[in-house]
Amino acid sequence: MNLIRQSFLVASLSMACIASVQSARPTSTITSTSETKTAVPHVLAPISWGEDNEWSLQIGGMQRVRYERRDDYDMDKGIGDNDNFGLVRSQINADLVYRNVARAFIEVLDARTIGTRVDYQQEAYAHVQQAWLELREDRPNPWSIRVGRQELSLGEHLLVDSSPTWGNLPHVHEGVRIMRETPDWDMSMFLVQPTSSKKAYEGGTTSDANHRVDGQWFYGIYPTFKFLRPHEFDVYFLGLSDDGTHRNVPAPPKSEDGTVGTSDRYTVGTRWRGPISKTDRGTLAYGVEGGYQFGHQSSDKVQAYFLHTDLSYQWNAPWKPKVSLVGNLASGDRRMGDGETNTFQPPFGTVHTPYGIVDFARLQNLRHIGIETSFQPNEKLTIEPGIHQFWLDSRTDSWYNSGGSSLARDKTGQSGRDLGYEIDIVAKYKMNKFTTLEAGGAHFLAGRYADKNGRSDAASYLYLQYVLKF
Repeated sequence: MNLIRQSFLVASLSMACIASVQSARPTSTITSTSETKTAVPHVLAPISWGEDNEWSLQIGGMQRVRYERRDDYDMDKGIGDNDNFGLVRSQINADLVYRNVARAFIEVLDARTIGTRVDYQQEAYAHVQQAWLELREDRPNPWSIRVGRQELSLGEHLLVDSSPTWGNLPHVHEGVRIMRETPDWDMSMFLVQPTSSKKAYEGGTTSDANHRVDGQWFYGIYPTFKFLRPHEFDVYFLGLSDDGTHRNVPAPPKSEDGTVGTSDRYTVGTRWRGPISKTDRGTLAYGVEGGYQFGHQSSDKVQAYFLHTDLSYQWNAPWKPKVSLVGNLASGDRRMGDGETNTFQPPFGTVHTPYGIVDFARLQNLRHIGIETSFQPNEKLTIEPGIHQFWLDSRTDSWYNSGGSSLARDKTGQSGRDLGYEIDIVAKYKMNKFTTLEAGGAHFLAGRYADKNGRSDAASYLYLQYVLKF
């Protein structure tokens, strides 16, 4: 309980401050975020100056405080690994705009953990998270170019996600991005060097401020087409090249036999989303995304794929009930040591919530089916229960968790595929336009594969968090 008090003392103080600001200031300004078109309210009004207010400076930020309780997360009660701890992420930024043709953005992030028993590698004190300059044409639907350290999120974030929603240390990249938005299509082209928050420490790793990954480059072209309204679709190409053969953290590319070498992974894919039927009673909608991955990893050839599908129905009724059937498939390696790797690897994809909230799975050697529901008792409260079943795609490849680490591997394949299933529920309460409270819980029941590999016990997870945007 001391930990809960420590974690949410920060939350209480912050909400008290924002409440006092609101009472003194009845209005707020709204701008878009640095990465998305999502409207973000600001407590402070922008500072404008110059002829016709040609210069504008907006100060903003975010704070997220979360308490987590993890019980039997290794699914082995013989090992005492229960933990409860706090995670605090604070961000403050300055957004300077000149006549809507030039923009400079800088953001400082501070990430801390409270009361952890182990190093979850989610801590890095105040450091520059983003710093970029953007230039754009002075005309409707302009082209723009952004240079510097920046967030990068594409599509529905399955493959590329920098959004600062869950982790303490979101992905950022350093490089150049060219963008354009029009009524019928959007375009994003980029060449960046990924960063990592991991560094070598006492024979292992720990976390620190994001730094460039030596020898690694990420590039691609990602157009979104909207001329088939109400449907939209993407057709994209992504490339991740790595020649960091002398690097220790993160580990350099290796073949299945352990040979260190360079790697080039290319992903071509498409995403489609839209309604199937819309009536007075409700809307039946679909989403599909799939991709093929090829190239080489050291001396091994790469051939892999993934597929995501979802089918949902939203009722036009009180409480706005919605139910979705979700499926994910990501290929795993068929035969170790055959000179070919079939394990699909999402370059920098989202790892939380698409595959449950316990984070025991990701889009890598996975077969997943989920039923997700939601309803809104009122305008401020949303409740989202769900159930998920997980299997391995390949019995002889690893079981990968949300961070890409192997939880177990049976090279014989005799343990089967059944990883287990998860039951979860999340509740979100929007206190006001600045503050959101959230709570969630989940229970994971191990399947045959987990049982055969020493992970036979159930795991439980609980969290409480608040997010303040200012």
